[in-house]
Amino acid sequence: MSKMVVPNLDEFVASTCTDTTRTTGAGGLSIVYSNNGKRLTLSSAILNELSHQDSVQIAYTDDYIAIANYLGEAHTNYSLSKNKNSGVIYNTALVNEIVHRFDLDYSDRTSITFPVISVQESDSGNVVFIGVQYS
Repeated sequence: MSKMVVPNLDEFVASTCTDTTRTTGAGGLSIVYSNNGKRLTLSSAILNELSHQDSVQIAYTDDYIAIANYLGEAHTNYSLSKNKNSGVIYNTALVNEIVHRFDLDYSDRTSITFPVISVQESDSGNVVFIGVQYS
């Protein structure tokens, strides 16, 4: 094996990019909207509030998404697939509905994560409220 000759460090050119830091929170609901797929990812913080981690129901107001195991007979049950510590809903129609309902802009991104605002107990289990105040 031949020994590789490393150039002198003085011959290297410095990177001109600036360092940027991404702020991270506790996570919540991530909505992926791309040509490669559309899905909702529920963080472990959400899953830990649910009594069953196999399906959820979803409802909306103008500023919030409510997620629970049971919200009522009129609500659709969405199956959760496990991905490490998170739950994933692979449902293009649901993602499209949320993106259009909240007028989310994915022109320069493929994913947006919204925080858990609060968790409230109900007769049928916890309800997790996600804030969708998007600008």
